[in-house]
Amino acid sequence: MYATLCVKPGSKRSGKLIGTHQKLDKAARQLLGRNLLVGKNFPTITEILRFEGMQGPDGLKRKSPGVDEPEHFIIPEDDDGILVGYMDDHYYNLVQALRKGDRVRASFEAAWLAHVITDGLTPAHHYPFREVRDELVGDADYVKIFGVQLKGVTKGESFAETMRTNWLYFGAGGLMTKHIAYEYGVAYIITPVTLKHLMPKDFTKKDAETADYKKAFYNSLERVNRLKMYDHFLEHGWTTELAVETREVLIPEIVRAITLAWAAAANQAKRELKDGEK
Repeated sequence: MYATLCVKPGSKRSGKLIGTHQKLDKAARQLLGRNLLVGKNFPTITEILRFEGMQGPDGLKRKSPGVDEPEHFIIPEDDDGILVGYMDDHYYNLVQALRKGDRVRASFEAAWLAHVITDGLTPAHHYPFREVRDELVGDADYVKIFGVQLKGVTKGESFAETMRTNWLYFGAGGLMTKHIAYEYGVAYIITPVTLKHLMPKDFTKKDAETADYKKAFYNSLERVNRLKMYDHFLEHGWTTELAVETREVLIPEIVRAITLAWAAAANQAKRELKDGEK
């Protein structure tokens, strides 16, 4: 999903007009606050959003493309555990930051945890992107300008090879082109939708109080994967049916999973603090 297309750094309009991750985080933070007393150490949405956009995982890719990039892909039928490993790390660090009252670190970890969850539930991230990309690119070198690698732009052994490879990646119907078109579509769909209508309608306080972040993620992943939304997109493009499923199923599931992850972290931090006082 997109997070770096904000109006300007720190803009209050970021996430209202554009910025999918920001808007989902806002909906999740509101839902969390309505259903759980998280305590004074849990960051506000303003604090969380400081670590999205250019300060988030997508910003890292733009600042230093190809260098230690976190790639948030998961194949539901063949989970390699990499994405959930990212999620586990941010969850653990969030709990520790909440215990210590470190609001800056808690804000960072809450934002990056939400980003991983969002990407992990996005149908375009369920496609074997890395494998297909490696097949297209092969051993080709990446083009660099002043030593900085251009994202995805490769240089073949000949001009013709360079053109062919990059067309398969960025051309009409190319691998990255389709990925971008899908995520732009999601951003377009949720832009006019209020935060209230992005939230799951069946969410309860009990859900927040008994949250299990990993179970919640896999439950949402199963519901989303069942619809095969990206397969539908690759075959038919954006359709009314796909847009409705995105608004009514996909987005609320992502908001649910983010909210439950934050709730689980807040609950665990509170329990560990109480245990430490005994």
